[in-house]
Amino acid sequence: MRYEIETLMINVNSLAVETLLDRIHTHIVAQPIDGDTSLVGGQMGFALFEAYYQRHFGLTSDDHLWDRISACLHAVETGNLQQSFAYGVAGVAWGFLHLYNQGLLQDDHLDAQYIVEDLDEGLFESAMQLISEGDYDYLHRGLGAGPYFLERTPSATIAGYVEQLVGQLAQVAVRFPNGDVAWKFLNFNKFDQTNAFLYNLGLSHGSASIVALLSLFYERGYARTLCRELIEGNLQWMWRVRNKNSVSIFPNIIADSADDQKSPLGWCYGDLGIANAFWLAGEKLGRPDWQTLAVQTIHKAATRRGDDAHISDGGICHGAGGVSYLFRRFAHRTNRPLLNEAADYWFEQLLTYAGSEGTDDVFLSFNTREKSYQSNVSLLDGEAGIGLVLLSELGGQTHWDRFLLLS
Repeated sequence: MRYEIETLMINVNSLAVETLLDRIHTHIVAQPIDGDTSLVGGQMGFALFEAYYQRHFGLTSDDHLWDRISACLHAVETGNLQQSFAYGVAGVAWGFLHLYNQGLLQDDHLDAQYIVEDLDEGLFESAMQLISEGDYDYLHRGLGAGPYFLERTPSATIAGYVEQLVGQLAQVAVRFPNGDVAWKFLNFNKFDQTNAFLYNLGLSHGSASIVALLSLFYERGYARTLCRELIEGNLQWMWRVRNKNSVSIFPNIIADSADDQKSPLGWCYGDLGIANAFWLAGEKLGRPDWQTLAVQTIHKAATRRGDDAHISDGGICHGAGGVSYLFRRFAHRTNRPLLNEAADYWFEQLLTYAGSEGTDDVFLSFNTREKSYQSNVSLLDGEAGIGLVLLSELGGQTHWDRFLLLS
């Protein structure tokens, strides 16, 4: 009887998730094919969700998807985009390559690698310049070329670009007598050399993103010796500057001397994203001790609930969707019941943010500056990303999480 009840609950929950997905899909398909073509906020993000949705539910018509892709590639061709990963060329090209590499774009006559290859040099040169200035942020600045080069077919040319990027990171790193390695970041969203440089530990804009990228470069065979040196030094530094007595293990942004600093739960900042960087490095470099620290970190995070986590919406970036997804990933990796319980809790919280049927908006996003809930269909903060999380709960493929540096 208990098994039958549990099965019924799972089926009911799956039906509710499918209903939400249908509403999200309807809302996103209705978005006009114009304006913002970016990965995290516009057309390419919509295309990513639509493609994974179509694969999961066995839909075969992709004309609408191709219309979005064409608009994105046209924006690149006409020079109407900046270079960044979040809102520019690097992200659009990454999305196009990712969909092609995963077999989500069906065209026997298409050579996606050939289509984007003229972008390589410009993205490389821009990245080298920004990294030399201490402007590393992978979403918005120098390291945005990293995920793009990971989707390019390995070659001597691509290897050369990546090795030079890693070399530039090594040149500008802060090195400590004990072997620690760190990077000082310009304040996010204040790209002015007069602003103070700070140590940022987060995955979205800080050191954890560097560790994740270097780990993935290492896996590909790029600059292995230097990647290992930088990863080892930075993880050693991050563990040294961890909080001594706080609800969170790691702080967010610190100066040269760090006091304890509580961080929220989220993909972007805090223990979840940093734990993933430790795990990824341990997995790729064969260091189970780093994976142990990752599990230690994620276990402590799993005990946080309610207001203590500072969650205000369902988005991937800093909402319940991203939190539930990260706990679920670690639960699958480690088979630990506490992590599945945390994933279940935050997934249920995600569902509570859903709006009632009969409205176009399925999930609203909380604007922290204006302190209000607003319509948002984007990949990083809005419905497209939430839709991918919902698909993952139904067993959908999760290769899309590479844009978050999670795999």
